[in-house]
Amino acid sequence: MKIKINLLFIYAFFALTVFTSCQDETAEINNPQEQEMIVADSQLARFMGNVTANYGEYDNFLDESSCFSLELPVTIIIGDITIVIETLDDLDEVEDLFSQYENEEDFFDFVFPLTIIFNDYTQVIIENEAQLVNFIENCEIEEDEVIECVDFVYPISFSVFNANFNVIDTIIIENDEALYNFLEELSGDDNALIVSLNYPVTLIYPNGETVEVNSNQELSDDIQAAEADCDVEEECNISIQELENLLLECGFDAEFYNDNGDLATTLQLQFNASGTVIVTGDPTVVETGQWNITETDLGYKIAIEGFDTFNIANGLWLLTDCENGGLNFTKETNDGLVTMHLELNCETQDEVFNCFGDFELLECLGPNYEAEFNLNADTIGLIDCPYAFEATFHETQADAEAGIGAIVETESYWSVAGQVYLRIEAENGNFEVFTIYLNTEECNYFECFESFDAIIEQCDNGTDGPYNFDLTIAFSNCNPSADVVTYHETLADAEAGVNAISNPEAYTIIDLEATVYTRVVIADQFEVFPIVLVVQDCNPSGCTEEDVDSFLVECIWNAVNYNGSDNLLNWNFDFEPNSQIVVIYNNETTIDATWTTSQSEDGVIVTFSNVAGPNIQAITGEWLVVECEEDRLQLQRGNDILVLERTCN
Repeated sequence: MKIKINLLFIYAFFALTVFTSCQDETAEINNPQEQEMIVADSQLARFMGNVTANYGEYDNFLDESSCFSLELPVTIIIGDITIVIETLDDLDEVEDLFSQYENEEDFFDFVFPLTIIFNDYTQVIIENEAQLVNFIENCEIEEDEVIECVDFVYPISFSVFNANFNVIDTIIIENDEALYNFLEELSGDDNALIVSLNYPVTLIYPNGETVEVNSNQELSDDIQAAEADCDVEEECNISIQELENLLLECGFDAEFYNDNGDLATTLQLQFNASGTVIVTGDPTVVETGQWNITETDLGYKIAIEGFDTFNIANGLWLLTDCENGGLNFTKETNDGLVTMHLELNCETQDEVFNCFGDFELLECLGPNYEAEFNLNADTIGLIDCPYAFEATFHETQADAEAGIGAIVETESYWSVAGQVYLRIEAENGNFEVFTIYLNTEECNYFECFESFDAIIEQCDNGTDGPYNFDLTIAFSNCNPSADVVTYHETLADAEAGVNAISNPEAYTIIDLEATVYTRVVIADQFEVFPIVLVVQDCNPSGCTEEDVDSFLVECIWNAVNYNGSDNLLNWNFDFEPNSQIVVIYNNETTIDATWTTSQSEDGVIVTFSNVAGPNIQAITGEWLVVECEEDRLQLQRGNDILVLERTCN
């Protein structure tokens, strides 16, 4: 493919013959060899012109014409979305987007005016769709008018001679457009220049290979050979399903070459059937992206994208060669033609084993001096491995190596101290076995319940009772670790495990204070813990709304108690005085929530809203201030209690 580069047209060649009679110094006389002279309208000159002509086919999905290309930037509209295409990378991304509309017609519109560039680099400004359609319908192009399967490696140079074969100038050519225009000038009627191409000259092919030529005949032969091989489908006779299967077969070593044919970087790629592709650079750098294949008029194109670390020119790569055990893809970028060469390497799949090692698990002893182990969660569940694999657990190393007798209950495996074996099998069938050491210890199952006194408080509702309490909030952060939790009105009932309270979520008392008991069973062992229920005056301190406001905007506050638990203690509250914003944050998350205060008949109300975060969202709503001190506020919402304390550094 050819990249159009806007440079000034070289008009100086018209004047070169004028300067020959004005030379003060004696110019060296070098008769140019016939194999180096470029003769206007010769076969070689035509070949070189076809190689350097503007390649109008790469944007056919937009303009439907190979006679010209669109000058970038160009703007299109899809529905109510405006897209500005500024670079060749943008063009590839839009082509990928168009694949979603392959069954639709007229789904986009151009924004006019726009400029089209013909194969000879002449330009026409198009003012409306009718003009564009007219040029498309009248497009006639010879099959060999543009040769896109070979390109020059720039710079190249020409020596310019006068009629006496004096060297009067050396012309440096930097790009296709400059070379095309230079050759056009040679064919002018009033042009008497004699020029020779300075060899060696390097050619580059779409697969990244280069060849050095040293004469006109070699150059002509190589261009003609490249023209014959331009049909991508003939060069790579493979179906899209065969290509996908090949990519999924094993890993690949990937080499990336720049426009000059120089090796730019090497990576390892692992394509997965899920649509992900794993890229490995340095052994410690692994990143996962996405891939997919689409079929276009030019052949198969693969999109490889979604990376932050690796620059793989994200966009569409054209398959140009699939012979000799490798795959070659090319892509036009703003820096020229980039080539990706993929070489099959099934050993790269074995890198999955680098994710793993031996494991040591430690669990508390239960009945019969056995411990319960979660083999999945505590081994492979802790590993973020980017490679595909299959894991099984076995009681003997022999079973693991044979792939038989896998443990079924891997999430609840009871065992004494010892070991089991983890078999990791890669997609290519290779495997390795790792040892999981099972260790046990005596544990205090009730440590959480013993860590604090359970007190549930609520406001006096002014009716002298009855008062409803939710007993389950007393040890809400500890209950999930228990096998059975029941509630009882007397210590004797709790110890005997009888007469459990039927509805602990709505337990009623008449007096202002009472004690009930919770019986906790863990691993066939039980303990009993008291829960104190207290009814208190809702606003004994008489704090006003202004008092609460002034307290909150000073220093940083923490939730030291939420329904008897300290699970919100790691959240910090920073009340901003003027914006009604409270910044709630911990080491992982920052939340910009809203806070307000108001005065009600019962006392001061503190309202939290827009609290979006794990666990902390539980404080959303209206809270009554029931205890008010300068550095401590106790808030109540129904049966919920929230205690805030502040720290001033």
